[in-house]
Amino acid sequence: MVPTRPRILVVDDSRTQLDWLVQVLLREGYDVVSAATGREAIVKARTQTPDLVLLDMILPDMDGLEVLRMVKARPDERFLPVIILSVKSDVDSKVEGLRIGADDFIAKPFAEAEIVARCAAMLRIKTLQDQLRSTRRSLEEQSVTDGLTGLKNRRFFDERFPEEFRRAQRYSDPVSLMMIDLDHFKEVNDRYGHQMGDVVLRDAAAVIKASVRDPDICARYGGEEFAVILPKTHLGGALTVAERVWRGLKDKVYRQEVPAVGQVAVAEVRVTASLGLAFFPSKDILSAELLVKFADEALYQAKRSGRNNICLYQSQNYRYEAAHDP
Repeated sequence: MVPTRPRILVVDDSRTQLDWLVQVLLREGYDVVSAATGREAIVKARTQTPDLVLLDMILPDMDGLEVLRMVKARPDERFLPVIILSVKSDVDSKVEGLRIGADDFIAKPFAEAEIVARCAAMLRIKTLQDQLRSTRRSLEEQSVTDGLTGLKNRRFFDERFPEEFRRAQRYSDPVSLMMIDLDHFKEVNDRYGHQMGDVVLRDAAAVIKASVRDPDICARYGGEEFAVILPKTHLGGALTVAERVWRGLKDKVYRQEVPAVGQVAVAEVRVTASLGLAFFPSKDILSAELLVKFADEALYQAKRSGRNNICLYQSQNYRYEAAHDP
């Protein structure tokens, strides 16, 4: 992949100064965008994704400090360095610019070597900032992702589900919760080994993920148990999703190569699943904790009823769907 050239936005109301800066930076191999007014600078800072802004403080339509505030007020976390260019070299001007977010200050007139060196230094800082931000995001994602299945982990579920429940309460929206447990999973580990068990967990997670919608949130709840949060989903929609997940898991064949005498054999396993459903709004469900409790109770009722079925918690009564398909 060919690396992209750093892009620098140059803002100056002097056409002579602007053209000179553009030529200097082009010779250094940068991609250069120019603007002669404050409004034009704000638009290009938002649309041209520059890596650095050189901003003159004296502009025909806006105060340079106001442009600086607007350029720095980004909705994302991307670091956009700004170097102020000004004929005002007094301490107060420098302090004010730096106070509201400028990253460097160069007093006019300046030599070509100085502007080139300052730009290179600021772009190095930006590269480091971008690397740190990327690393932080990666670590944050790893901290809420299950390493085996790639689904969200229990920590993420415990933090996110109360938020979804409060949102449902606030806006009078429905929310459903589906708990899924793989039947007789221990027997898979005991008979075929933990490598086959890992295959089953990974592939089952993929089946679950492929069976739900993009807004739905899948998590590995623990062991061979999974949870799916279904935002803005009424009972009928939740049962439709549950049926799709149940059938997908029931029909899935898990395969793993195993050593055999003089050859490599392929072991095949089928694993059914039991599902429990609870939804809000519903009688007796007044909190996220109760919704989890009742979905879990429905799951264990499904397992007590012979496994390989779906059980719905509904005001202390259980309703069965898709039980033991012929």
